[in-house]
Amino acid sequence: MKLLLCIALLLLVAQLSESGCIFYPRKPLNGSSLSEQPCIDPLDGASYPVGETWIDAGCMRCTCGVDTRECCTTYYVPSGYSEDCVAKFNCQQCRYRVYRKDNPAIECEVRSGRGK
Repeated sequence: MKLLLCIALLLLVAQLSESGCIFYPRKPLNGSSLSEQPCIDPLDGASYPVGETWIDAGCMRCTCGVDTRECCTTYYVPSGYSEDCVAKFNCQQCRYRVYRKDNPAIECEVRSGRGK
């Protein structure tokens, strides 16, 4: 289940943001001030006070701001590697591993990428 969540989040991030960051506007609840309300992480339901930073289950570094919750990738997205290679994301380590398609024991050279 966590793997599917990671894949969905990675696809969402790739589509929404070149920089690797997404800004979620916050809206006041029950007429109280946003500075008094915590941010709720939609992935696990955890609550974080304004000013706090955490790493969510999708490997994003999130910060709870007064007006927005900002989440940015914590990992480098590789590109510029041989067509004989494949990049696979490891949700537990929050990183890509690039290796040969015909032999996963052999790591591939990565010449470029984006993120972090």
